[in-house]
Amino acid sequence: MAQPPYVKSNFPRVPGDYYPTIDKRCVYALLQHLPVRKQQIIFDVCAPQGSGIISTFKELGYSGSFCKPDAFDEVVMADWIATNPPFTRPLVDQIIERQIERVRHNHVGGFACLLRSNFDFAKTRKHIFQNEPLYYGKIQMLFRPYWFEKREGDKEPIHHYVWHIWRYSREPFYNKTIMYADGTLFIEVKPT
Repeated sequence: MAQPPYVKSNFPRVPGDYYPTIDKRCVYALLQHLPVRKQQIIFDVCAPQGSGIISTFKELGYSGSFCKPDAFDEVVMADWIATNPPFTRPLVDQIIERQIERVRHNHVGGFACLLRSNFDFAKTRKHIFQNEPLYYGKIQMLFRPYWFEKREGDKEPIHHYVWHIWRYSREPFYNKTIMYADGTLFIEVKPT
């Protein structure tokens, strides 16, 4: 018997899609491939209640990591934005498009967005992936992240996630990059 293409979670959906990325392996996977230095400023622009992403960066010694709770603020000056946006349409697309504009105008050096692995399959998002010259590629995580503290008897998570990356560059990225990360923590991330 064929498995249905979409599987519903056994957990109730959290109001406002507030999933604070408690699984630190998500940030570790990002750091396996991105040249983020400890002195750089990193914002999570979708974190009015706090950010598991930013908490993990701070635990790793990234002192310039902050929550910037409005993705649509007029001015955001940072080296990177790393966020797990709420998945409410059309809000999620608007958030992503706004951060890409920040990268385009070099207000932010790069934007990393944690999304379900099939998010970029939609024809309506072709402009932010395939046709976007600043779209660098994605980091496919070789694990399925937890969104809740695991309790005895809980089943394994069912959805795969990736980091989509947009980076400032004077030259377009014609060949998009696909990277893989197992969520292993490296001691020090070296700039490229």
